[in-house]
Amino acid sequence: DRPVVEVVLEGASLREAMPPAPFALVLPLILRLLFDSCLPLQTACARALLVLEKQLALGVEVPEDRVGEVFDCLSVVLLALPPQRSATQAAMLAAAKHLVSTSDELARLSEMFFAEDEVVRGAVIAALAEVRHNPYVLDGTVDPVAARAVLRLGALDAQGAELARETLEELGLGVDAELAIELIDMAGAKGGLTKDVQILLAKATAAALAELQDPVMSLTALDTLIAKFFEGGPTRLALARCLEQVFAGALQGEKLVVKAFRFLLRQGLGVTSGTSPEAIELRDVLLAAGIALIEKHGEAFADVLFAQVEEFEDSGAGTAAGESARLGVAVFLGGLSKHLGPDHAKVPEILPRLLQRLLDTTSTASVQDAIVKVMPPLMQQNKEKAAETLQELLAQALAPKTNLVARRGAAMGLGATVKGLSIQAVSKHGILKQIEEAYGNKKEAGVRQGAMLCLEGLPLSLGRLFDPYVVSALPLLLQAFADPNRDVQAASHSASRAMMSQLSGPGVKQVLKPLMEGIKDKQWRTKLGSVEILATMTNCLPKQLAACLPQVVPALCTVINDQHAKVKEAAREALDKIGSIITSPELKAIAPELISALTDGAQYEHITKEVLDQLLGTSFVHHIDAPSLSLVCPLVQRALKERSAEMKRKGAQIVGSMVLLIKDPKDIQPYIPLLVPQLKDTLVDPIPDVRATAAKAFGTLAKHLPEDMLPDVMPWMFQTLCSVESAVERSGAAHGLSEVLMAMGSERIDDLLPDILTNARNREATPEVKEGYLGLFVYLPVAMGHAFEPYVIEVLAVLLQAQSDDVTSVRDTAFRAAQVLTKQFGASHTAVLLEPLEDGVFDADWRIRHASVQLMGQLIEQLLRAHRIPTQSAELMQCEQLPRQWRTDMLASLYIVRSDENQVVKQACAQVWKAVVQNTPRTLKELLPALMTRLIASLASTNREKQRVAARCVGDLVSKLGERVMPELMPIFMKNLSTGDAHVREGVCIGLAQLIDATTRELLNTYLDDLIPAIRQAIIDDVETVRSSASVVVALLHTAIGQRATEDVVTWVLAQLQEAEVDEHCDLFLNGLEQLMSKQPNAVLPIVLGSLTVEPEDGYTPGMIRGLATIAVQPGPDSHTVHRHLSDVLPPLIRVASCDDEVLREAAIESAGRIMDRVDQNGLHLLFAELTGALRDEHNAARRVSGAKLFEHFFEHTSLDVVSVLPTALPAILPVALADPDSDALATGMRTVNCIVKKCKKEELAPFMGDVRSAVLSLISDAGGRVDPDIMLPGLCQHNGLEPLYPIYQQGLMFGSAEARELAARGLGELVDHTTEAALKPYVVKITGPLIRIVGDRFPGTVKKAIVDTLKSLLLRGGATLKPFLPQLQTMYVKCLADPTEAVRQKAAESLGILVRLSARTEPLINELATNVATHADPAVRLAMATALGEVLFNVPAAASEAVQEKLVEALTPRALGGDADKREREAAAWPLALVIRRHAAAERAEELLRELVEPA
Repeated sequence: DRPVVEVVLEGASLREAMPPAPFALVLPLILRLLFDSCLPLQTACARALLVLEKQLALGVEVPEDRVGEVFDCLSVVLLALPPQRSATQAAMLAAAKHLVSTSDELARLSEMFFAEDEVVRGAVIAALAEVRHNPYVLDGTVDPVAARAVLRLGALDAQGAELARETLEELGLGVDAELAIELIDMAGAKGGLTKDVQILLAKATAAALAELQDPVMSLTALDTLIAKFFEGGPTRLALARCLEQVFAGALQGEKLVVKAFRFLLRQGLGVTSGTSPEAIELRDVLLAAGIALIEKHGEAFADVLFAQVEEFEDSGAGTAAGESARLGVAVFLGGLSKHLGPDHAKVPEILPRLLQRLLDTTSTASVQDAIVKVMPPLMQQNKEKAAETLQELLAQALAPKTNLVARRGAAMGLGATVKGLSIQAVSKHGILKQIEEAYGNKKEAGVRQGAMLCLEGLPLSLGRLFDPYVVSALPLLLQAFADPNRDVQAASHSASRAMMSQLSGPGVKQVLKPLMEGIKDKQWRTKLGSVEILATMTNCLPKQLAACLPQVVPALCTVINDQHAKVKEAAREALDKIGSIITSPELKAIAPELISALTDGAQYEHITKEVLDQLLGTSFVHHIDAPSLSLVCPLVQRALKERSAEMKRKGAQIVGSMVLLIKDPKDIQPYIPLLVPQLKDTLVDPIPDVRATAAKAFGTLAKHLPEDMLPDVMPWMFQTLCSVESAVERSGAAHGLSEVLMAMGSERIDDLLPDILTNARNREATPEVKEGYLGLFVYLPVAMGHAFEPYVIEVLAVLLQAQSDDVTSVRDTAFRAAQVLTKQFGASHTAVLLEPLEDGVFDADWRIRHASVQLMGQLIEQLLRAHRIPTQSAELMQCEQLPRQWRTDMLASLYIVRSDENQVVKQACAQVWKAVVQNTPRTLKELLPALMTRLIASLASTNREKQRVAARCVGDLVSKLGERVMPELMPIFMKNLSTGDAHVREGVCIGLAQLIDATTRELLNTYLDDLIPAIRQAIIDDVETVRSSASVVVALLHTAIGQRATEDVVTWVLAQLQEAEVDEHCDLFLNGLEQLMSKQPNAVLPIVLGSLTVEPEDGYTPGMIRGLATIAVQPGPDSHTVHRHLSDVLPPLIRVASCDDEVLREAAIESAGRIMDRVDQNGLHLLFAELTGALRDEHNAARRVSGAKLFEHFFEHTSLDVVSVLPTALPAILPVALADPDSDALATGMRTVNCIVKKCKKEELAPFMGDVRSAVLSLISDAGGRVDPDIMLPGLCQHNGLEPLYPIYQQGLMFGSAEARELAARGLGELVDHTTEAALKPYVVKITGPLIRIVGDRFPGTVKKAIVDTLKSLLLRGGATLKPFLPQLQTMYVKCLADPTEAVRQKAAESLGILVRLSARTEPLINELATNVATHADPAVRLAMATALGEVLFNVPAAASEAVQEKLVEALTPRALGGDADKREREAAAWPLALVIRRHAAAERAEELLRELVEPA
């Protein structure tokens, strides 16, 4: 009863050994299930294997009479269910390690090695290797020698050779005579052994004898083998193989060699007479044994062995010998010939004897074949004779009247002769040409038959060397296939088979191409011939057959329904022939159905479906070979292409099963490019069941095929995993990739998992990428099973974190994966899963909390099911089967989360609680101690969500249970509030807040006297979060019981601030006060102002001063409260900031700064009203310093728009910054001005030039309002005062109106005039450049005059600094001499006089001025030029040259002494003329000029 068995197995424990009585009932069910194993029972068998493995590993007691049955059933399921081989092998290993307790049981396990399938052999070797760890072997109870012989066989087998050798070495199982005899006995006693096992036995026997190197033992072994050989029976062939291996390497000395050779000639070959396949195979093995003996010992004993042959032939035994013995004589003579040497007297006799026997009409084909094999060495020894023989044999093979047997012998001998001569003999002697000509003989069928026989003999002897000639021989074969004579046809088929059997891989490719083209030919005869040759390709070697069948079978399928009946029949026969060479008995039995499905299934789907069902219903014991694959794979490919989901599923299932059954992965390699693309399409099929089957198939491919055969599978899966097309594709890729990763092993997963998790948790990735990578974990845990255990914690953390994603599909996929993890590992790894889930239920994101609660509910359900506890009405707290710690942890977490603020989480938690708790009050009563511990821990957590939920839970408990829990809660809270753990103290405060909010006023009053002192200490805790939480408690107490709570705490804190000894911890008190202020400003502020704004008799303490700044922590929108109380707090702060105590001053400045930082735009004028008062205090420099510092702080830190207060601020701060008599005030003021300028843009400052200039004028003017040129402003001179001020004027100068430009120019001039030269020097260049640029523009004369005035001041004070500007200034001044405004002309003339003091080249200027005086048409300009010329000549450092003097006299004389000019012009011209005469001309010239010019006038 399958359902009953499944229920029993599901309930079987995997964690503890079952008692003997229950296991005695379960074991028969397991064994029967395994014995009847088949694909429909695969799931149940997998569970049975797991239960058996775990129980054996746990030490369950198995009755002795059942031990052998256990191993038998395991060997059955190993073959019947390829998909479960890993599980079966695991169970077998467990049985070997824990179940084998006697030597007989070990021998029984070893016997399983002799199964037909190599998979079983590999599994047995692995199990025997596990015996090393068997306790009975380790303590000596079981002698491992019972497994020695089989382990020696395993050491020579491809399956587990290395493991077998390691086991032999570790167990100390060496070689001795007993082992050799045991191996011989095995060969002689075990009938029905496969060829592979027979060869292993033979090799192991020979290896043991060779290792012993004991002639006596070798003789004994030889006698034993011969004796057993003559006993007959089915073991004779195995013994013959042993003799072959022993002859090849384990005979020592002439005696043993002769004895062995005599046995072959006189006895061994004599028993092989007959034509049955068994007799022929035995004869071939004995002949191979003789050849091996000759190869090994022929060189040493050639004469002795030749004598034995002659003696045998001359004796009566030779005369009476049968066919096999005579064949042996011929073969052995040929083998000995190469060891006798070409000069040996007997060598010339050998070849004629062989040829005579070869061409004898009584020789059989097998005798001829054996002779041909030994002929090539003889031909090599005498090539001249060989060439003659070649022509003779070719002529006899192609002669019209030759006997058929002799014709065949000649044709076969032709191939051997060519091999002896070399492949070049084919072309050298024109062999193919002669064969072709012979076939052209239309009259003699025998000649044509001989030609075909030659084409058979050549490839049989030459092998792959004949490949280059096969393609050229194909047309001849195609003709012969259609020959009217049946004997010729038969010979052509034999030739074709011979050629195909010897083709190499490249040769197959060369042949296939023309044949494939021939099949497509329109001529039916060409098509027919190509099909018939393709049919003969079934004779290819296995490797070449595997390479050609993938092309041959589809090609045959294309012509199976050809219009011509003969072509159709030939194609069918070809496919039948392929089916006939299938070696797998299971597939051979259904080969006709496979062929029918290939030929008709495309038209009739039911035929394909029936064959697929047959394949799936077959229990395979043998491997699938290349011919099997050639029929199955096209059928599977077609199934995968079908629309039907059932067909796709079956096709994918067969792909997975095929890979398990192939012997060599290379057999299926040609079909991989055909199957994998279809399997990929199936993997992304819309039907989940189809996708699952395809995923399993990919996993099997990855596990049993080399990775280089599937190079693009994993990249394609990773690419599809992120597909944007559909969730179906991503899901299929995830399922397939999980199976592939599982197949590749944990090392590959270890390499890839970090990248997978990185992509899964990458917030920047697209939703498709995240969903795809998360989807892997829906399938990977199931695919890997217990192997996934190391990754559970890391993966679950990523899955829970993904619940916070914004995309629903990503969250859903992650949740499905988490559910799979919980289901897979919930019962076995509860503690591992419980910790992240408990953290998750308190996560900050409600989605993570919701998912964690649901998963915890699923975890509880898994636990209940695992312990067989009904889930419908479970009372989790009473389930004693579960550890109490688990129960209390889960229930406590669930109860706490019931208080979650999110309704979805709250509702989900309530559902889980109701499902596992039937009586909440009783459960809470039992849970309360653990719950309180958990609550305190949660309240003390750094996880804020956990704190909040726990606090709400406290409130819920208090509101529901009230007086019942308060007596228990309050002592716990009070105790923990004084603990050293800050998190605990914070948690207690949070809990107290909820408790206060939930309880009654009466209960609070009961505990108030204990609560207030504790809260006082908490409010000054050294951790801010504790202080913040404590202030919340005070606020709630205030609400609950009134003002008393706040007054008690605040007045206590203020009182502590007045104490000098609290200075060390003053910050804690202040922070506590701030917390109180922020939580309940209306209650705390009046107390603080009333206490701190009035100076105590013994003066302020720093703590009190800083306490005033707590007004600054008013909650966001209440900043108007700060404005309202500025007049209360700033005066005392400014007063203290002006005292002598430095500590108090710093505290006052800091506190005032904090308050100012809280002022917003609306309070600026109130603030500056308080600050400017301090700046204008003419009698108290300290107050001015304090005010300036507060100004500086404000402008440095504020982000407000300060332009509106500049009319107030600038007049107040500039006097202090520029001319305060106190140095500290002066420096602070200047820093403040710098802060203002940095804070404001130049465009914003420019409108306040008038305020700035007024402030400056007020400082440089005397009582009468006149500017005193001797006043130097200290701020400008000592503290780089020009730095903040000149940019203001410069902005106005460059971009202002005409009035603004004039004002800016005058202001700059005033700054220059009242700054020392040293202080002015860094700014000369910065100021001069803009002035020069502006003066050249068209502005009113007042603007230009102001600029020229300022430039004049710069010339006077700048001195040499202005030298780079002298050419520009000179040009500018000369232009100004022609300005319409007289004042500008006058100032330009004066400035030129100053400029020449600095100029090195003055004569060009003098010449220019002189020319203008003489020639300019405008009298006013001439007047200005003359005045300027006078200034220049008066100030120029050196006298002008005589030439210049003459020019000046010439230009000035008419203007100064002529009668045409008016008086002013004459006076203006007379001044420079006088200066020429007085300062520049030499004395004689001066006298001369006076006499000539002046006196006459």
